Amino acid sequence: MSSFEPTAISRSRPPDLVSGYRLEKLVGAGGMGEVHKATQLSLGRTVAVKLLNPDLAKDPSFIARFQKEAAALATLSHPHVVAIVDKGKTDNTYYLVMEFVDGPSLRELMRSPSMETPVLLRRMLEICRAIEYAHGRGVIHRDLKPENILLDQQAGGIAKVSDFGLASFLDDASAASRFALTSTHVSMGTISYMAPEQRVDAKSADARADIFSLGVILYETFTGEVPLGTFDPPSRKRPGLDARVDAIVMRCLKPDPDERYPSVTALIADLEPLVPGSLLSMPPLRLTRWQRAKAAMRRAARVTAQTAAGVTVLAAVGVLGVAYNRSGQVRVQPPLPGKAIMDQALRDTPRNGPGRVEDVTPDKRRVTMGDGPDLPQMLVAGRTLNFENKTLVFPPVDDDEASRVGRARVDVLGMVGGVARLTARVRAEAPPATWKRRLKELWDGPPPEPVASLGLMGRDGRYVTLVHHGAGAPLTLEWSLGERGGAMLGLASPEGEVRLELFVTEDGVMQAFVGQGKDQRPIAEPLNLGPDWQAHFGEAPVPTIGCIEGTCTVEGLTYTVDKPAPMTETPATPVVVVPQQPPRTVAANTVPAKAVVAKKPAPPPPPVKRPPVKAAPAKPAPKRR
Repeated sequence: MSSFEPTAISRSRPPDLVSGYRLEKLVGAGGMGEVHKATQLSLGRTVAVKLLNPDLAKDPSFIARFQKEAAALATLSHPHVVAIVDKGKTDNTYYLVMEFVDGPSLRELMRSPSMETPVLLRRMLEICRAIEYAHGRGVIHRDLKPENILLDQQAGGIAKVSDFGLASFLDDASAASRFALTSTHVSMGTISYMAPEQRVDAKSADARADIFSLGVILYETFTGEVPLGTFDPPSRKRPGLDARVDAIVMRCLKPDPDERYPSVTALIADLEPLVPGSLLSMPPLRLTRWQRAKAAMRRAARVTAQTAAGVTVLAAVGVLGVAYNRSGQVRVQPPLPGKAIMDQALRDTPRNGPGRVEDVTPDKRRVTMGDGPDLPQMLVAGRTLNFENKTLVFPPVDDDEASRVGRARVDVLGMVGGVARLTARVRAEAPPATWKRRLKELWDGPPPEPVASLGLMGRDGRYVTLVHHGAGAPLTLEWSLGERGGAMLGLASPEGEVRLELFVTEDGVMQAFVGQGKDQRPIAEPLNLGPDWQAHFGEAPVPTIGCIEGTCTVEGLTYTVDKPAPMTETPATPVVVVPQQPPRTVAANTVPAKAVVAKKPAPPPPPVKRPPVKAAPAKPAPKRR
């Protein structure tokens, strides 16, 4: 980070503004706030503290963007992505603590005419690898520009991507629908680097929008100009540049997303051969088989010391063999928790439990599980579900149990309506440590974190669910509704039991919340499904809970739906008003003929009976005189 002179807008801050850190120097400022070089007092290391502008800290939309950046960085761990250290809140603003990158931005590197072409190609390759990794983790940057790319001088000048404040979190990056972005988010993008579809409608931007931005940066890196309108290929602007770069740039800059590279991986495949072998970025270092074996043996020693001294030698020998075998294995990325829980392959088993199904009012229907005399039926799949003291419990998974995933949905009819509210208090806890589990951990690696979920499930695997990963981890809103699907990371979950809520307004806007009363906070941006929102589920959805690994408890599961207004009854045949007839009283449930579509042709109206008209009596002829 290069030095930045403070202005009236970005003035210096008290050194002890952020607890645990000492602010040393202002190094950057922008629309969102300021970045300070600071010292982490606990470790004595240099970090970067990003402060949200205090005025913007009063606006929930800016707070959400700030939290989004923290959530994005928390999911990424890559040598070419700026790492996050901490986040928190002061008396009047919010802050992020990140690793301090001691070096200029790519913008400053572009201004150096002496920079050699192979070095610039290497930096672009590093940036592409960072974005490839982010896309693989379901994160789309959507604000790539030279100012957001820093060069770490202490690490040999490698590139590091920063500023994920406009990132989106998606299950399927090619999905057509997205969470609706506010106009504030759209205006914060940089027009020169935005893909055409992102300029028109930011919510339609997917991974290919980042590829367009990479093309703009690639062109500007070699020419010093942004490609606007009609422009020359970069090889004509920079002597000695390989002409193959022209084809790469032009494909990235295609106005139609379908004509660009389908992924950053395909872009890297064309760009990497242009970088000299000696300048290729070093991938993350992989331990040798012997190094992995020694690390595994040290872990085994700690485990066996807690069990029995006689097992030490056997465990160490076993671990050495396992480490040797596992050294070349590639782990497959598991599906999103919501998708795993809502998997149609899980077979349902009906089971009745304590609960209550009632009509609160003539227009409102409610189902509650855990307490009540009605014994509603639940469809349980995968793991076992118990009812314990008004609480639904997925007990710890047995070591020999095949399924690690459990799901239970309330099989109740008549929950068709407009306004809906689903609430419950959930908790996810790691399973108790046993010597079998510890040996299994040495063999298979660390187990996944326990997960609990609360959501609505429809037909054909359609769902919306809130996922709780345990204390401190971000809450997640996941959804899969036909062609619409994705995931959004939200606020960090508090410790202990967490109250989750899904609320749907009469206009079909779905919002997720955590907490209750004054402490209730939105988890993610609203999902606009429209007034006929239940149609996206294929049928009236039912409340569903889930659990992966560990022990999951759900208490106070309640689902309330306001019934839709009754349809107006219509007569079997349309009412036809005969012209020149005296007006008559129309019943309250009658509609005009033009509003009714008759299934059968209506018989013609009977002829109107009129009283016979008597002829006037003839007048006598006058007498002649």
